[in-house]
Amino acid sequence: MILTSSYNENQLKALIYDSRFKIGQNLLKLINDNGYTKCSFAKVTGISRPTLDKLIKSEVDNNTTLKTHIDKILCVLNISLGELLNLTNEETLKNDVMIASNNAPDKHEISDSAKRVFCIINDIVDLCEVYCDR
Repeated sequence: MILTSSYNENQLKALIYDSRFKIGQNLLKLINDNGYTKCSFAKVTGISRPTLDKLIKSEVDNNTTLKTHIDKILCVLNISLGELLNLTNEETLKNDVMIASNNAPDKHEISDSAKRVFCIINDIVDLCEVYCDR
């Protein structure tokens, strides 16, 4: 899906702005799937951590600013805007399974409560990265 050639700059900004909720959801998946924390991804992209949180939560109000940040993210992840917009669960499922040992059964699935605990731990690691860098 080649979006950049079929839209002019203002149309592309509008498309990104209108798709900001989907972009935010997909961005968080891509950050986690590529082994980044929010803090480390913010450093790599040159986007501040609070701004990255706003992007994930779809709270950026200016379409020019949004496009600028999305361009940085696409460059770091080496993906196209079409890939960011059309990310599906099947593409991220292969990285969604976390197993602590090699003794787990072949068809092991993590419970919802364990997934919530992993999210909390990831948030704690993010906070440590923010406050330990000072």
